[in-house]
Formats: sequence, structure tokens, C-alpha cells
Amino acid sequence: MTDSMADASRATKAAVDKAFTTYDIQACLYDVRRVRYLQAAIAQTVSPGDVAVDAGSGTGLLGLFAAKAGAERVYCLEFNADHISLIEENARRNGLSDRIIAVHADATSYELPEQVDVVISEVISAGYFYEPQLQITNNLRRHLKPGGAMIPLAMQNFVELICAQEDLYGLKLNFDTRFTELDGDRSLTDSQMYLGNRFEDWTDPVISGRVRLTATTSGRANAVKIAYRIDFAQGISGDKPTDFLLNPQIVFLEQPIDVRAGREFDICLDYVASNSPLEARITVAAAGA
Repeated sequence: MTDSMADASRATKAAVDKAFTTYDIQACLYDVRRVRYLQAAIAQTVSPGDVAVDAGSGTGLLGLFAAKAGAERVYCLEFNADHISLIEENARRNGLSDRIIAVHADATSYELPEQVDVVISEVISAGYFYEPQLQITNNLRRHLKPGGAMIPLAMQNFVELICAQEDLYGLKLNFDTRFTELDGDRSLTDSQMYLGNRFEDWTDPVISGRVRLTATTSGRANAVKIAYRIDFAQGISGDKPTDFLLNPQIVFLEQPIDVRAGREFDICLDYVASNSPLEARITVAAAGA
């Protein structure tokens, strides 16, 4: 087994060991802007008679949207066993029990009993940290019929150097990462894409990003900001944070670096998708150094 394969195997196991809590599920359910993006993508993509899968189903919401759009069968895959009865009850109360098949399963390895027309899976965060989105879509794309569709369709991740606020509540908080931007955060460079992928294609969960950034202002860079854009379906995209989705990840550097306007910097990001940003190896060096 190669090192890359071993890392990917460990990543899949790490992803399997994680499960959303009821709190997380509720946060997704009532994030109206997030839901509207996905609802519009499903309505545009799913056709009457389709077979679909909703991976990381939670409450079954996206599977219910697919059924209402005309899907004949929807496999709602959910890792948390406690949520299976919730999916089934939501389907019953909406008159869709005959179309919804709730399955307690690990979507990173589950073998669907048939080929499907549409794969729906949104367990996404900036940089693919924490969430096994890539492991899920890498698995389920194998079950997609020729000409089938993925929702979301694609994603692009961007990185920039910033001077991040460290002091809060009278304390210095500059170790753990955060997905909340603070008033004191200040961008120091341009933003460049280091990873772009379409979910219908296999994407290595062992990520190695390399980009060159240009400083737009002088300052002391103590963190990177990783932001992202999602193409939910053709013509339906978003990059502005909602309550739960599209929030950037602020990752503090082990060693801050002084930047001067006009200088270029090479940044390397090495990590395994679904792991914590604290496990990432991020290095920054002046170009040509």
C-alpha cells in the first residue's frame, strides 16, 4: 500500500468515526439560504421516475425534495442510527413513505443495490476539513448511471494570508481554528484557488495544494483564510456565507511571517480531507527564498 493510499484509508476511518449531533442537523435544517440553494438544484436536476440517493441525510430533507421533484425512489443514507426513525417519520407525515428508503449506513463505503440517476450529498466545509464529502462522493459516483448528475456539482477552495485577530474576551485565542470572521481580521494578499473539483470525478482526499500569493498590503501574517465556492447545479452557485454553509476557515500559522506589499509568497497546504485543520501542514515562504 502506498503512503497516499494509507493516508486515504486512515482518512476514511476517521470520517466514519464522526457523526453529526442533533444540534448540527437542526442547524442545517433551519439554515434557509443553504436549503434554498439545494432545493433549487434538486428541482432543476431531478426528473420524474429518477432513482436518487441522499447521503448524510440527517432529517431526510433533501431526499424529500427529490421525492417531491418526482424521484421514484430515494435512498436516504444516514450514519447516525438515531436519525433513521426521524427520516421515516418525516417521509410518512409528508405522504412520501412509498418513495423514501432510509438506510443506516456509512456512505463512504455503502454499496447501493442499484445504479442511480442523481447523487445528493452536502456535508461540506471549507477546505473539506472535518467532513467526509470527498470520501462519500468518491464512493457513490461509482453507482451513477451514464449521464447521471451530482448535487452539488463542483467546489473551489481558495486561500489567502491574513492578519487574524488574536485577542478576544481579554484572552489570546490563536491556537484553535475558527470559521467565524472577526472585525480585526485583515487580508494581506490576494486570494488564489488551490483546489477545484467536480464531484462526478474522483478526487484524492490526500490534498496537496500549491499556490503563489501576492501581498496587497504590508503586515504580519499569522493565519490563512480558506474560503470556498459551491456550484450546486448549472447556473446555481454560492460563495457568500449562510448560517451554516460557505463560512471560511481561519487557520493560524505555527510561525507568523512578515509580508510587504508587492512581494510574492509560496504557500503549501498538505492534509487529509475530513481531518481537523490542526492536523494540516501549512508552510509559507517568500518566493525565491
